[in-house]
Amino acid sequence: MNPLSLYELNTLVRDAIAQELPDTYWVQGELSEGRVGAGGHFYGELVQRDEESGEVVAKARVNCWASTYVAVSRKFESLTDERLRAGLAVLLEVRVTFHPQYGYSLSVQDIDPSYTLGDAVRRRMQILAQLEADGILHDNQQLPMPVLPRRIAIVSSPQAAGYGDFCKQVQDNDYGYSFQLKLFPALMQGRGVEDSVIAALEQIADEADQWDVVVIIRGGGATSDLSDFDSYPLAACVAQMPLPVITGIGHERDETVLDHVAHTHLKTPTAVGAFLIERMVEAEARLEGLAQRIAHATSDKLSGEKQRILRLTTTLPMAFRMEISRREHGLETLLHRLSMAIRDEMQGQVHRIDLLEQRLRGLDPDVMLKRGYSISLVDGHLVTDISSLAAGQELVTRTYNGEITSTIKTCKTRK
Repeated sequence: MNPLSLYELNTLVRDAIAQELPDTYWVQGELSEGRVGAGGHFYGELVQRDEESGEVVAKARVNCWASTYVAVSRKFESLTDERLRAGLAVLLEVRVTFHPQYGYSLSVQDIDPSYTLGDAVRRRMQILAQLEADGILHDNQQLPMPVLPRRIAIVSSPQAAGYGDFCKQVQDNDYGYSFQLKLFPALMQGRGVEDSVIAALEQIADEADQWDVVVIIRGGGATSDLSDFDSYPLAACVAQMPLPVITGIGHERDETVLDHVAHTHLKTPTAVGAFLIERMVEAEARLEGLAQRIAHATSDKLSGEKQRILRLTTTLPMAFRMEISRREHGLETLLHRLSMAIRDEMQGQVHRIDLLEQRLRGLDPDVMLKRGYSISLVDGHLVTDISSLAAGQELVTRTYNGEITSTIKTCKTRK
């Protein structure tokens, strides 16, 4: 047996493939990788995923040589306004090749852009259907739009031209309206758009009482970048925001899932600015109308009151005199009753004072002594309890007309 070198074996495989699969084949799949090399050649990887699990069940390297890629990419971008990139579903015409050094790959010969367009639409419809099934598709649209949307939370990139145009438009409006603007920075294209925008929206939701509306603006750029806004997590976040969300993230012909769930969808940042200013104009017009109605109603009311006052002037003097007479009579009656009540109260108080005076006179010590009572003192202190006395102490006894001094021999308490 003569062994083969690896190169020889790979050459046999190449020749066998070229002999058995000489034609080109249309194959569908997802570009999991895609880049253009220095020589203008396109390199990528095509995968097929299981519809239920999403797991990769097949994959192959793809390449498109520069001479072919120019025509393929131009055709694709002219119809889809997208560039070939990772994440796109594609339908490619390929030739099966096997290189002794680089192995198995698919060489791209042509592309069907309509397949990619159809897949994008299908994916968008699937996301909208899921939002509908979850019952949140129209949640944000049911929020009331503020009459005066002055406090505006903006989700955009600070470098975006659309952001600068929007700020200038609303701040330098012809009506002199004052807007409070704050930027919550987020990526508007490339990887990280979904997480970045959701983070900005969550920050706004945490301080929702400080804002009237949320504006998501992007402005110009490639349509391919808009696919980042066809995201279920991002759309669900917008749908459930506690504030009305206004989008202006594309061009006239572009529409994303985000536009379907937002409270108000406008095509461009400029259109968003015009909408907000118009809301203020409408509110001012309504206020002016109310002011005019109030002025007319006030004028009518004043005119009616003047007529009523004129009518009253003919009857008021007589009624006034009758009312004064009635009140004078009432005052006289009240004064008489008050005088009688004061007299009775004074007589009662005099009688009570006489009684108190008699009781006080009866408690006078001299009166008590005249009746035969006496007062005993020891060391100048009144004796009320004999248990505090002792034999040998000097006792002074006062009577009505004098004092008796004696010495205590014994003390006996009464049982």
